[in-house]
Amino acid sequence: MINIVIRMVRRPLGRLILSFLAAGTISLGVAPAPGTPGHRSSSAPDEKVDYHRVRIMLRTTAEGASLRFDNTGWLLTASRKALNGPVLKKGLTLRELWVAPDSPGHSVSILAHYALKPEAAGQSLSCLLRQLGHGTSLLRVYKYENRQYVLLQEEHLESAGSKQVKLDFSQLKDQGVLSGRVFRVSEQKKIWAFYYPWYTDRWDTGILSDKPGVGYYSSADPKIIKYHVEKALWSKIDGFISSWWGPGDYTDTNLKALLDIAKTKSFRVMINFETLTQDSRGQTVPLDPDTIVTWLSYAISRYAEHPAYLNIEGKPVIVLWASNSLPVSTWETIFADLKAKGKEAHFIAMSYGSWPPLDSLDKAAGWHYYNILQVIQKEEEVPTVLAQVYLRNKRCVRFYPLFASPPSPRIWCATAQPGYDDHLIPGRTTPILKRKNGDLYKQTLQAALDSDPDWIFITSWNEWWEHTYIEPSKKYGSLYLQITKQYAEQWKSAEKAMRTSTGF
Repeated sequence: MINIVIRMVRRPLGRLILSFLAAGTISLGVAPAPGTPGHRSSSAPDEKVDYHRVRIMLRTTAEGASLRFDNTGWLLTASRKALNGPVLKKGLTLRELWVAPDSPGHSVSILAHYALKPEAAGQSLSCLLRQLGHGTSLLRVYKYENRQYVLLQEEHLESAGSKQVKLDFSQLKDQGVLSGRVFRVSEQKKIWAFYYPWYTDRWDTGILSDKPGVGYYSSADPKIIKYHVEKALWSKIDGFISSWWGPGDYTDTNLKALLDIAKTKSFRVMINFETLTQDSRGQTVPLDPDTIVTWLSYAISRYAEHPAYLNIEGKPVIVLWASNSLPVSTWETIFADLKAKGKEAHFIAMSYGSWPPLDSLDKAAGWHYYNILQVIQKEEEVPTVLAQVYLRNKRCVRFYPLFASPPSPRIWCATAQPGYDDHLIPGRTTPILKRKNGDLYKQTLQAALDSDPDWIFITSWNEWWEHTYIEPSKKYGSLYLQITKQYAEQWKSAEKAMRTSTGF
């Protein structure tokens, strides 16, 4: 029940791969309440949804207990609502619910709400109920009827082991469905590329198998920044997600230059907040919470009101790198401190794996993956595994406001990527994703589009060390910008047609 996740530290040249033992999940950002400034734009598209609401409670006195669904096709989304007792570990994904006490013999419970598709009524959903160690576990399932929860089913385990159970939803046929509306973010169908403003005049060319079409450059050169913005605009990219390492850093100086040039081109910019750093011993660690509060306060104060910085309903958008490297309690403290200072933003959390923890959506503005290797390990898995994960995550994100308080829109950001190859960097053993002359990029773009995202993130514009760049190069020319433009025009023309027919 503990997720082991690979996180890549975003530092020029000195980046390492670090494995964290993630015992918890994060809650990020603060969403505005309905009827207050920042809730949503009146022009934001919405979606009517019919669903059934089910409550599931799992209680145990053993070392731990879990419930895993064999098929999640009928599940729209889920939300953890309560914890009781001295909980050591807990978790909720669309596939699994689990809880463990701080010590065997202590009673703990977890409560979650699920939104089911209407066609789940009258069906049974197969699940695996599991217990670790001595003790007892109790599973209770409730339906929501007449504004109260009515017990549908109860299951027990008296010893270590597992048993297959079928959740019986036949009684859901006797009641009508719930109807709701989920609103989407007002800034729709935008394409953003991760941008790295950390290059100096001297490049480590020994770890590169290609080089920029304009030659090796300095990220501080206004001519280069202008060139990048103009090329991105040509390919229908709406803005850059610029890597940022704190006040006074080289990336901070270059961010200001990027924003000023972007302003003249009707181009937009967001910060990619780099959460990981290296300590005095060279070990990769998260930034300490006080530093995060200080840095985010500075970034919001300095850049949020810049005309080129992306704001939604009066709040800046900040993308978080390696957000799961800190526990939920730490992030709650960080954002409480920011709120007290009047420094709020919409934060896009970073997801990991095929079944991301849903807790991060409680207050996050949305989800994204940085690297598709966080989901797949080889190119052949893009049209199958990656595409299915994107579709499933879209459901989790899009319908999460059904259970959220306040019910603000959540943003699904699907990632497209041309390849990955860092084997020339000493110590790296990451799998390689071959470009296949643009075919991999096309497949990831199609998987992204098929998931009906709010935004598409491109990894990356110019991460040359890991060879995920789409910037024009000596080897590929402008091939990847041409592909980007083709898919962007296809996607955005469909948006224009939709707005014309619906009046949005």
